[in-house]
Amino acid sequence: MCVTNHAFELQAYKLSSQIIKHTIYQPVKVVYFGDKEADVNQISAIKLITKIILQDNEGHVYEVEPSENGIKFAKGEITYQEYLRRGKKDIRNLITYSSASIGFLFIMSWALVEYFL
Repeated sequence: MCVTNHAFELQAYKLSSQIIKHTIYQPVKVVYFGDKEADVNQISAIKLITKIILQDNEGHVYEVEPSENGIKFAKGEITYQEYLRRGKKDIRNLITYSSASIGFLFIMSWALVEYFL
């Protein structure tokens, strides 16, 4: 039996709803995977939300991902520059930890082969 699991879509939907509800900016659009846009009032929990478009009173447009950093920016706790910097830092940490884990597994595999052969 095949069971569909929309865990990523539901998480993005919950975070997007929090951003739209608590933002100090005006929510304009929601962008789904594949660059499909929709009105903020018509968001769907089935499709994967990749960005929420926010606009301030001066007309500046901000693209925010549904994440904890996106919620902090939408509430006004951090600036957009800080939001972008934190996003780059998260990606850098992901690459670093993934590379270290793969390297560790490779070294352990090599050590086990040398030990038993």
